[in-house]
Amino acid sequence: MRLAIPTRNERISPVFDSAGQVLLVDFEEGKECSRCVAPLPADSLAGRVTRLKELAVMVLICGGISRTLRQMIEAAGIRVFPWTAGPVDGVLEAYRQRRLHEAQWLMPGCSDPERLELEGNQCHGGSAARPGRHSRNPKGDPDTRR
Repeated sequence: MRLAIPTRNERISPVFDSAGQVLLVDFEEGKECSRCVAPLPADSLAGRVTRLKELAVMVLICGGISRTLRQMIEAAGIRVFPWTAGPVDGVLEAYRQRRLHEAQWLMPGCSDPERLELEGNQCHGGSAARPGRHSRNPKGDPDTRR
């Protein structure tokens, strides 16, 4: 099984849509057997998806990712674990141990991983809220702007 992680300075790159490379990690029987780095095209979202397919990626662990790109990658049959942060080796170990859902591996502001799946795969609250994304109003009620 091949897993891809966009990297920057031995950490997960904060935004997959603009990442320049991915670390490819191959696993056999749950154990890492090889690593290499592959460049990503900067020209288009479709080019990124095509490149991941060419590289035979089955799982993508990434930081921020646009909804459009995530949907394209998932439509290509690649499982995506978005809004992940931390050092690459720590994230890989958490993935192997099925602990990526723990708060320490989520980007700042992503405190409720179940809501990521339920509410459009967007990060909520804290410093990660951006205009045009789901955020909370001052009273704490959900704001459904998208």
